[in-house]
Amino acid sequence: MSEVIIYNARPEDAEAICRIGGYFPAGSESPTPENIRNHIWQFPEGQLVALLNQRVVGFALTMRTNHSPDEHPLPWLDAVGDLDISNHDPDGLWLYGIDFVVDSNYRRKGIGTRLYQARFNLVKKLGLRGFYAGGMLMGYQHYCHQMNIRQYAEKVIRGEISDPTVTMQMKRGFRPYRLIENYTCYPAAGDAAMLIVWKNPQQISI
Repeated sequence: MSEVIIYNARPEDAEAICRIGGYFPAGSESPTPENIRNHIWQFPEGQLVALLNQRVVGFALTMRTNHSPDEHPLPWLDAVGDLDISNHDPDGLWLYGIDFVVDSNYRRKGIGTRLYQARFNLVKKLGLRGFYAGGMLMGYQHYCHQMNIRQYAEKVIRGEISDPTVTMQMKRGFRPYRLIENYTCYPAAGDAAMLIVWKNPQQISI
C-alpha cells in the first residue's frame, strides 16, 4: 500500500470530507463544504485529513474548549454550538473531537491510528490538558432488546462487552468517564455516547 499522508485540511478538501460523510450527530442536518471551510478558518491545526493515492480517505475534525470533561457532559450540538463550531475557543485548554471517519473502503489499514496519533501530538504541541469526545456506542443495536443503554455502557466499561467503537478507543488510551444520554438522535446507539478522555501525559497537573 502507498504511504498514507496526514496533514492539516485545506479549504479545497472540504468537498472530499463531505463526500466521505461524517457522523455529525445533529439530527437531520448535514455539514456543507462551507461549514468545513469555517472549521479550517477558525482552527486550521485541528482539522486533519488522511491522503492515500491522491485521495482523501479519512478525516478528524476538532475544536478547542474550556468545558472540562469533569463538568456535566453536553449533547453534541450543545458542545459545538452549530455546524460552524461557533463554540470553538481559541484559548481552550481541551481538544474536543467533533467528528472522525475513515472511508469504509480503506479501514483496517492503520489510517485511524495515524489520525488519532496526530490528535494526541496536537494536544502535546499546544500544551493542552487533554482530548475528549463522545464515543458512539455503535454495538448497542445488537443488545437493545436485552438491556438499556446504561446497562450496556457499564458492561463496555467493565470489559464484559466489546463495543466496535468505544472498546477500540479504550485500547488507544482513552479512559471511559461516563455515559452521555441524549447525546444525539441516533437510535442504533441508544441516542447516547460514552464520554472518553485522554489526558496529556506531559501535563504535570490536570
